[in-house]
Amino acid sequence: MKHFILLLLLSVGTSLSASYAQKTAKLDQLLFSEQYLEAIPLLEQLIKKDSTNSLLYFQLGKLYQKLDKDLLATYNYRKANTLQPNSETTLLSLSSSLYALGNYPDAEKHLSNLYAIDSTNYSINLLFAKTLASQNKLQESLDLYQQIIEVDSLNPGIHKQIGSLKDRMQDFNGSLSSYMISYELNTSDLSVLVHIIQQLYEMTGYQQALEYCSKGLVTYPNNSVLLKKKAQVLIGLEWYDNALNILKDLEGSKQLSEAEHKYLGICYMQTRQYEEALTAFAACGPNFEKDPMINFHTGICYARLNQHQKAITYLENALFYITPSIEASMHLYLAKSYHANQQFEKAITSYQHHFEMDNTNADILYEIATSYEEYGNNKDKALDYYSKYLQQSNNKEDPKYEYAKSRILRIKENIHFEK
Repeated sequence: MKHFILLLLLSVGTSLSASYAQKTAKLDQLLFSEQYLEAIPLLEQLIKKDSTNSLLYFQLGKLYQKLDKDLLATYNYRKANTLQPNSETTLLSLSSSLYALGNYPDAEKHLSNLYAIDSTNYSINLLFAKTLASQNKLQESLDLYQQIIEVDSLNPGIHKQIGSLKDRMQDFNGSLSSYMISYELNTSDLSVLVHIIQQLYEMTGYQQALEYCSKGLVTYPNNSVLLKKKAQVLIGLEWYDNALNILKDLEGSKQLSEAEHKYLGICYMQTRQYEEALTAFAACGPNFEKDPMINFHTGICYARLNQHQKAITYLENALFYITPSIEASMHLYLAKSYHANQQFEKAITSYQHHFEMDNTNADILYEIATSYEEYGNNKDKALDYYSKYLQQSNNKEDPKYEYAKSRILRIKENIHFEK
């Protein structure tokens, strides 16, 4: 009887081992053929049979991570780490799933420990650098990327990441240099090319930006992103006709956004096609009704078309929404439209506001003086501003200079005889 029981137990054990082996073999086949969804139930069965096997939990975590189910991946990686603490492979995978979940502090904690164990591990350093950057620990992240670049200097992606970091650190020259290296290593990366063009544009390196636009359009002919950047650069160069041709083509193929119609309007305006410019500015849509520059340029167009009441409306709107940096210029255009519309009191006020913000233009004093003469025949204030104009003006050859002198003499004579 004892002999029979022993044989029975051996038979059951052998059967279980064979079943387990069959399942693991099947699992290997599914993993090899990337049938991850089919592999998950099989792994869960194996875990029920062997719940202390850290490798099974690790494999299940990997499957969930491949399926972008990072919450489930994290759970299984944690189980694997509990069963086999401090496994570098498990901790790195756990850190990766935590990073994907946006749990950067926990990912950093594990990666910091891994870095202390092995500071030369490429995968650890790369994920650690990305995790630090995501928490705005920019210098620490940059230091790690610089360490990586020492062993992987021909990787365009690393130079690209360094370029992005330096841009965020406002090291614009360093950022541009890194992006340029990345581009030379991989000329097919459109995002890097766009970064280079934009940075050169912002640094007023228009000619060099134009060269990169041309390079990009060789690789990507008729690419709308590059064509828009080229038009932007051409506007910077004040080559409005060239930019206008590009933007008109893009508008014809319905590839201009509402916001981008502003640049089309500027090109029309600068080429004196004011009606077309107004149409383009109107196409910017209701979301841009409070945009000070669109109101400003619209006002200028109406002023150039001698529709000064409309010009006043838009220029007043522009002043209402404007930031101080260009408010002075708007006051000047508004004053001219008020003057042309014979609203002299408002014209004088706008001229004065302009001069308060920008006292380098002596001609404004002249305009105020003539406005006072036309508005209410205010001789005293006209005399005061003509005198200020002569004191500040450096251009004695300007006809306005001689006119101001003659007006001063005439006004003084009139005042004398009136007494």
